[in-house]
Order: sequence, then C-alpha cells, then structure tokens
Amino acid sequence: MGLIWVVEAILLGCLLVNRFADLSVVRPAWARWSLICGAGAAVGIGLTSALYFLCGTLLGMRAAALGLEVAVLVWAAYEAFRRRAPAPQPAGEKRAPLLISIAAISLLLALAMATAAIATSWDANPQGNWDAWAIWNLRARFLASGGALAQRAWSSKLDASAHAEYPLLLSSFVARSWAFSDSFSTAVPEATSYAFFLALIALVAGGMAALRGPMLGLLAALVLASTPALLHQVPNQYADVPMACYFAGAIVFALLDRPILAGIFAGCAAWTKDEGVLFLAVLLTVTAALKRRAALATLAGAAPAAALVVIFKTWLARGNAGLLSTSLPGAGKRLADVGRYGITIAAFDREFAGLGVGWYHPILPLIALAVVLRFDRERRRDAAYCGALVGFLLLGYFGVYILTNNDLTWLLQTSLNRVLVQVWPVLVLAGFVGLRVPQAAVIVKPVPPAAKARRKTRRLQMF
Repeated sequence: MGLIWVVEAILLGCLLVNRFADLSVVRPAWARWSLICGAGAAVGIGLTSALYFLCGTLLGMRAAALGLEVAVLVWAAYEAFRRRAPAPQPAGEKRAPLLISIAAISLLLALAMATAAIATSWDANPQGNWDAWAIWNLRARFLASGGALAQRAWSSKLDASAHAEYPLLLSSFVARSWAFSDSFSTAVPEATSYAFFLALIALVAGGMAALRGPMLGLLAALVLASTPALLHQVPNQYADVPMACYFAGAIVFALLDRPILAGIFAGCAAWTKDEGVLFLAVLLTVTAALKRRAALATLAGAAPAAALVVIFKTWLARGNAGLLSTSLPGAGKRLADVGRYGITIAAFDREFAGLGVGWYHPILPLIALAVVLRFDRERRRDAAYCGALVGFLLLGYFGVYILTNNDLTWLLQTSLNRVLVQVWPVLVLAGFVGLRVPQAAVIVKPVPPAAKARRKTRRLQMF
C-alpha cells in the first residue's frame, strides 16, 4: 500500500508539470515526455512532502492533507483529459539514425543492469545504510507516528548523529506514504530513492536532447547511468541522490528558459538538505549575473520551499546548531592553517578518482567525446553558466571543510564521496551542453515520393 502512495505522488507531479510547465514545444517527443516524467516525479515528491509536513505534522490534519492531494489529482487528471491535443496526422515517419538507436538500447541495458544491482543490494540490506536508518528513516518514523512523537524529528535531544537540523523533504515524504498506508514498509524508502534515480536520468536525457539533440541527450544519460559511485548511493537510501536530481533539474530548466520550474527544483533542494541552501544561493547568484531576466522568476519559483526552510530552521529546529554555525568559533585559526588545504585538496582528488571503479572512470567518455566532437562556440554561454555553478558549488563545499571544527580527516572520509555524487550530474551537464552535435546523429525525415519526382524533374531540366 505504501508504494501506491509513492506512485500517486509521482502521477500528481507529472500531471501538474504537464499542465503548467509549457513543454509542448520540446522536441523530440520522447524528450518532452522524459522531462515531464522526470520533473513530475521530483516535483510530486517535493510537493506532497511539503503538504504533509504543513497539514499532517504542524496542523495535525492528515485527512486534510490526503483530501487535498486527491482533489488536486482529480482536477489535474480532468485538465489533462480536457486539454488533450488531437492526434497528429501522419506526414511521413522520421527515421532515427543507427547511432541513436544504439545509444538508446545501450541506455536501456545500462538501466536494466543498474536496477538488477540495486535490487540485489535491497535484498541484502532493505533498511539502507547507516544514515538511512539513523537520520532519514528514523525521523520519518517520528513524523509518521504523529502527535508528540512527530516533534522528535527536530528535537534538540536527539543524538548529534541524527542531524535534527536537516530539512525534511525526504523524511516527510516517506512518513506521508507510511501514514497514508498505515504501515512501515521498507519498500517506501527504497522506491523513493529509485524514483529519484530514474528522475535524474530522465531529466538529463530529456533536457540535453531538447538542448543539443537526441544523441547527446542519450549519451549524457548513459554516462550517469554507468557512474559506479552514483549507483552505489541509490540503495543506501540517503538524501544525496535526491539532491543530485534537484540540482540537475534546476539547471536543465534554467537552460530551457523555464526559470520558475528551475526555482522550484532549487527550493526543493534546500528543503532536502543543508547543501541545498548553498545550491539555491549559488543558483540565484549565477542566474542574476548571467541570466538577469530569469532571476526574479527563479526566485519566485524557489520562494515557497525557501520559506518553509526558513520556518523550519528559525522556529522548529532553532535549538539545533548546524555544521557551519558550530564551526564559526576558531574559524580564523583554521583558515590560516595551510595544512588543512593540502589535506582537503588531496581528499578531493582521491574521491573524484573514486567515482569510477577499476580502470573505468565516468569522466573518460566525456573526455573522448570532447576530443572527437570538440566544443561549439555558440554554446559558450550555457557552458559558462553550468561551469560557474559547478565551480562555486565546489568552492563552497571546500570552504565548509576548511572551516569545520570536526575532525577534518574523518569528515572528508565519511562525506566527500557523497558530496561529489551530488555535483557530478552538474559537471556532466556542463560538459555535454558545450559539445558539437554529431552530424551522423541528426534525425533525417524521409523524402516523400512526390518530392523525389519533382527533384528528378528539376535535375533533368538543368541538362
């Protein structure tokens, strides 16, 4: 029953994105539906999480949260039925080149193998790894229990390892599905993590296909689907795969000139984890510098979730100190310690190399494509936008490690690999958005017989 509510949230998000995102102009058609499904899953989970937290947790009105969800779902389904477009008249089928077909089959095979590996991990460890049951699912159980127990999800009496100061998108969504199904099935957090993984792949594939053509879209998704470090995080049930999904979605829709939707994704990232607050600040700053016209719309899209984060941080969890606030005393001394910089740089280098396995590293396909295809000068602005986001994000993470008063070596060993998983899709987008479109992968529309006859007649007349 818990899975039914996971699917319901995804369906609700897909219907709302299809209704309001204005993606009808996106081509090819599979890229449009990939964007709708990917964005719908991420937005649906974020929306229902916030709704359950506000109505079900703070106001104690679970029935109202459930009723409002169902009402919006029915309305969105009716709108989709009422506004459905007429079936297009066949005007000659488009023939996809062999390379695109090979790339699509390769992506499907990679996803099938990844799913099999993830399922094996679930069978061995359905509860997820340490942070899953010590932070995210523990707090979800408190929220699902309701009453006074719900407040323990942000109680300062929790052990510091439970990170009661973290925002609640993931925990609140899992709690919602548990509460509505009256069960604590491990299938709910498993399905949630897997849904974010598929949404990430769908967003990158659809977004890059719309921006740079289907071949580059499929190859970008294939690079992500074959990243060992990313696949390893899915069965862990941590918040890093959702963060990667929201980061990538925000950038994809910023590049597609959908600033409100980009802001919604950035706001959801802030409601997921503290690193999302940094990403929201970086996104707004870079957008204001390079895409000024989109800055206010991006801010408007992020405002609801950002307001929820402010309420949570300043009212409910105000007694819980975050990593940055606890690191301010003695920060000057740590900033002046040159040895900390060397340790952190070496850790970044080591963990970046750890994104791969054995001889394979996911950066190798990107380097090979850059050598073969080279970069498109007309896409320098988009590449600079993505590159600035990656650069400032990594700089912000680097600064937090330098400032922290925790044991630096321990913190780097336990968190940096997951932090790089969050940023990796952004780096892939930055690389692929600037590549030239391979000419052999351009979709060619067959010439109708009548047009062929006219061309033959014109050639004869020339002689």
